[in-house]
Amino acid sequence: MRSLLVSVALASGALIGGAFGLAPPVHAQEGAVVAAAPVGMLTAEAARADVALMRRALETIHPGLYRYTSRQAMDRAFSDLERSLDEPITDAELYRRVSLTLALVRCTHTKAEQTDAMETWRTDNPTHLPLRFRIVEGRMLVVSSDPNQAALARGTEVLSINGRRVSHLVETLGAYVPIDGATTWSRASYLADDGDLMGADFDHFYPYVFGFASEFRLTVRDRAGAPRRTVRLAPISFRNWVRLDNDGVGFRENFSEATEWRMLDDGVGYLSVRTFVNYRNPTDAAALFERALRELQAVGASSLIVDLRENGGGSNDASLALLDALAREPYTYQRAVRLRAVRYGDLPSFISTWGDREALFNPPMENFVPTADGRFDLRPDLAPDVLMLRQPAPYAFQGSVTVLIGPANASGATMTIAKLRDMDRVTLVGARSGGSAEGPTAGTIFNVALPNSGIVVRVPLALNLMDVRSPDPDGGVTPDVEVRETVRDFRDRFDRALSVALESQR
Repeated sequence: MRSLLVSVALASGALIGGAFGLAPPVHAQEGAVVAAAPVGMLTAEAARADVALMRRALETIHPGLYRYTSRQAMDRAFSDLERSLDEPITDAELYRRVSLTLALVRCTHTKAEQTDAMETWRTDNPTHLPLRFRIVEGRMLVVSSDPNQAALARGTEVLSINGRRVSHLVETLGAYVPIDGATTWSRASYLADDGDLMGADFDHFYPYVFGFASEFRLTVRDRAGAPRRTVRLAPISFRNWVRLDNDGVGFRENFSEATEWRMLDDGVGYLSVRTFVNYRNPTDAAALFERALRELQAVGASSLIVDLRENGGGSNDASLALLDALAREPYTYQRAVRLRAVRYGDLPSFISTWGDREALFNPPMENFVPTADGRFDLRPDLAPDVLMLRQPAPYAFQGSVTVLIGPANASGATMTIAKLRDMDRVTLVGARSGGSAEGPTAGTIFNVALPNSGIVVRVPLALNLMDVRSPDPDGGVTPDVEVRETVRDFRDRFDRALSVALESQR
């Protein structure tokens, strides 16, 4: 069982005992923290028991565990993790090691959640950088900063933090970021903004790797050619971090508030869909797209630019509604929903999820068709929205369509982009996406609670195989017209991809 919760300073050298797996050696000393973080001590036996449970759950349930990393390599990673647990360890250090191991699966839906105590503590205690940033051409550029401290203008470049070069920080913390397949170019977007964890993966993982800092000493350059200078800033809480401006894009937006449309030019309509997340504040996605397209066509839109660059995915109903609104011919979305197993032994006692537990953990075997490799495909009639023929919406847009894409695309967004391309329906403009055009391991997520540490591991239930021709097996979708943002573009607020797309529609 987990030991009594104790308060210790994570900045002490006891937290990080050196590198594990992919990360280079680091040291945790960052100075005294303002308040002690809640960290539980675990015996080696308790930590190994949690890791054994995690491994068993992944090997039993995960349909893509060996999709991008071989069984031999994953077995070695699990064994190395287990062997490293030969003495008492904090739950924070165990979380770091578990996160690094899970990143090897190369699935954005396979990750660990920090303990509830740590999540609660970090919400109201200062652990985050007091700024929002973007990584452009490998450089960290400020979007906004804490108005209660020394101001950093938008476009200021951060060169180092607490004596560590930004390039080193990006490489080190990037190893903890789950990506799909080989889409390493997508890591920068997750480091800057990830609605799935605590704000941004940079902020989320920094304390686990380098310790909680009492201040951030930044070396910055205000503009091109300007001299370097040093700025000392205090960390802020996650609650205050969320309030920082991110060029007008809200954190953890819902589909209804993140869908906007307007006319850009004579005959060119613009539809921005920054997320497909439609389960927190659900709305009728088809009705919203119908309204958008009818209003645009009423004011003369004969062509359309659909901006999906900020869209990481979300709900099937929203992504399918967009496909229906742009399709010209009937289509099928997926060719299979594939499970590794449909019976899980005693694992359900450690799992929380949404939906009917009896239907999830004890479904009738006749609901599935066994595959040659021993897995199980869901019968198409049980998931007609994704596995059976769909029709274009009555209001479907008939003009030319350009879709803006980028590395922040993943999961359902990349699936939608891949299907639109497969329909020969759109021209893709922008940078290569993240995600998987072949289809991600996603769908229902089983949250496996590790009882001794309180860490929760997310394990996706289904491999969603897309009905598309020749998807890139390494992941992502390559645009038809590649347009990459430059540092100068960012500082000048020049949207080069939109400009190229607009010019092509004239």
